[in-house]
Amino acid sequence: MNLFQLIFKQMRQRSLSTWLTLFSVTLGVTLAVAIMILRREGGNLFAQSDFGYDVLVGPPKGSPLQLTLNTVYHMDVSPGVVPYQLYADMINEGAPAPGRPDYRPYVRTAVPFMVGDSFTGRRIVGTSPQMFGFDDRGQRVGEPFQYRRGHAYELAEGRVFAPRKFEAVVGSEMAQTLSLRLYDPKLSEDENEKHGGAFRATHGMPGPSDIPDIHKPRWHIVGILKPTHTANDRVVFVPFISLYAIAEHEGGLIDQTLLRANINPSRIPPGRLDEVLGKLGIDPKKVPESVKRKFAIKEPATTAAVTAPSDVNELIKGATLAAQPKKEQEGEDANAYHLDEHGDIVPDLPEEDWSISAILVQSRGGFPAQQLLYNFKVIDDRATAVNPATVMRDFFNTFLSGSTKVLLLISVMVTIVAAVSITTTIYNSVAARQKEIAVLRALGATRRRILTLICAEAVFVGLAGGISGFLVGHLLSAAGSAYLQEMLGEGINWVTVGAEEWFYLLAVVVMAFLAGLVPALKAYKTPVATNLS
Repeated sequence: MNLFQLIFKQMRQRSLSTWLTLFSVTLGVTLAVAIMILRREGGNLFAQSDFGYDVLVGPPKGSPLQLTLNTVYHMDVSPGVVPYQLYADMINEGAPAPGRPDYRPYVRTAVPFMVGDSFTGRRIVGTSPQMFGFDDRGQRVGEPFQYRRGHAYELAEGRVFAPRKFEAVVGSEMAQTLSLRLYDPKLSEDENEKHGGAFRATHGMPGPSDIPDIHKPRWHIVGILKPTHTANDRVVFVPFISLYAIAEHEGGLIDQTLLRANINPSRIPPGRLDEVLGKLGIDPKKVPESVKRKFAIKEPATTAAVTAPSDVNELIKGATLAAQPKKEQEGEDANAYHLDEHGDIVPDLPEEDWSISAILVQSRGGFPAQQLLYNFKVIDDRATAVNPATVMRDFFNTFLSGSTKVLLLISVMVTIVAAVSITTTIYNSVAARQKEIAVLRALGATRRRILTLICAEAVFVGLAGGISGFLVGHLLSAAGSAYLQEMLGEGINWVTVGAEEWFYLLAVVVMAFLAGLVPALKAYKTPVATNLS
């Protein structure tokens, strides 16, 4: 009978304890391998440094992490807005107007970013053709915008949207998941929407129990992107100007101005809206009637009527924030735009009142990027600027790296407990098989062979548990990758095996050998004559 046959015979004789020991080793290795993959690939996912843009410009209030997660990974909500005029300053090709900052020495490419609406739970991003390497005339630019260093957006089908049309470019995963396709001019609007060639936006991100507020305009899908393997594959891109054509959005911009002044729009007395807007620096003549109608809110009958104060300052003081009553939607939204002779969108809201969520900037190098960061920290208080790579690296080091170390320590402790289990199991087996070992010695087995037999059994248990834990750990990481793909639009590379995993597997085998050495020494010292009598 050879060595392996003896080992398997011994393991079958105590199959329950053997399987429990194998399970404990597998569990410890599974946890360790999964954590190693999460730590390594999580750094590649969250602490990446290969962004194609090096500056994010966002609202002055809100954390840098929230701004980065919102723009890069399409997570969380937008921390606020920045004035459109700031973006106009960055793309200004001529000399700046008197009193306006000159960003030309620092900015190579600036792309607007605007969020707030969704389609079937996926985010709609308002941007410009520059996002895809085209200018407003549909011509390719010299240096296209890059979402990752060396990687620019590419179209799989169709073309880029026009800057002032109700058109859209769809990410690859979204097009595949929702069976979206290019708009077919031979079909009617309703038929295109039914067959995935057009869509209407939903206001915000309604929850499962919320009634969705679907906007009136239809966007035609004119382009589908190639896969980028980023969160952008799950996004719909539309011209940001088309979002100003929605009456609720225009009203929302006025809402923000009122709320910043601590005024509840629902408590403005009838007929006093123009007066309040003028007091806040907004020309009421430039606010379209379609927007003003959004503020024509009547208090419920059970609520006491609001007496109009004699002074607007008193109104501003008295109309403090309160829970705004939910407005009943009556019919479709009124149009908040008109079309010019070319069929382009002209929003009713004046350009000076436009706002966007953020600006993605490719600077002209290291020093210009630092100058931009300094500028928005010290000089220009209209916005704040962050470096996304720095923000995500700090996020990973603060929240993920430390926690993975703790989890890795726990998995090592589980593996040590498994090694103790190997020691106990084999030690008890040796104690119960004293006579059998004595018989083997009497039949010619040397002490060294008995020592090898027991240690080999321990190594086999450790190796089998380590390999199974190695495989299960990668499968667990595959499940985690699928979850991250669903949540972020980006997964992790769970197939690659790191050097630390091989070292850990070797350490498990060595630990199993050492765990079997104690009972092996006991078997080594077993007296033959005493146990045969």
